[in-house]
Amino acid sequence: MALGGEVAARVGGEPIPLSLVAEVARAQQITPREAARKVIDDEIAASAARSRGLDRAQPAAWRLVATRARLVTDRLLDDAKRRGPPSDAEVEELSALHWVEVDRPPTIKVIHAIAIRPKKPEDYGAAREVAAKLHEAALGATSAEDFQTRTKAVPHPKAVDVRVESLPPFTREARIAQGAGDHGMDATFTKAAWALGESGATSGVVESSFGWHVIRLLERLPEARMPFEERRTAFTAEVHARRGGEATQARLKDLKARHPVEVSSAAETLMRSVPIANEQASVP
Repeated sequence: MALGGEVAARVGGEPIPLSLVAEVARAQQITPREAARKVIDDEIAASAARSRGLDRAQPAAWRLVATRARLVTDRLLDDAKRRGPPSDAEVEELSALHWVEVDRPPTIKVIHAIAIRPKKPEDYGAAREVAAKLHEAALGATSAEDFQTRTKAVPHPKAVDVRVESLPPFTREARIAQGAGDHGMDATFTKAAWALGESGATSGVVESSFGWHVIRLLERLPEARMPFEERRTAFTAEVHARRGGEATQARLKDLKARHPVEVSSAAETLMRSVPIANEQASVP
């Protein structure tokens, strides 16, 4: 039987009606495409349960699909909780992921002025001259604000851009201790910054891949490490959710292999007409 009309997709032999996709999209305030993906996953997870002879009468069957699938995921989450608190390996894995919050080593904060590396190599000499002037201006600074004022006042040719900015704290290993902590600093810049002694110390001209810097040390911040057992407690909910998610994905992978999914070629066109919150749905 060809797909089309009011059928958005088939999972195994079971059709998924467009009306169900529309209902999910409206209820959850998501796009029809996202709603279709959710309903397909729910149908895959519930297909095994239907083989037990549960009521397939419409429209009740469409509501039972989602309910049965949610029961499956709830059971998998309960199984994850019964496995107990996070293991040492799980705590270590999440500590690495959330190191900024729970396992941060010492960091420093700096302000720097940079003569940005020009696009044309013939302008490098001019950039070095500007950097030397930035260094001369910075040596007389008495504070971060004074550093900024003095270096911003240094004249420079059009071919050389100058930027003055405070940077987020970063570790000796060049990791930025802010946000997700998954970005890094230039290694040469980091080494020069960490070589500065007391707060207020100013570097010479430091060349990096970005250009020529003058760095002023603002602050050294001590490490902030949460005790391991406190991390185990803090990570409990996340570990249970990760375990449940992994089990759900494994279950879905197995079911998808045994219950092929066929999506109607006309489904996306049909779903464009689904009204959500009094507006026409837009499928990206």
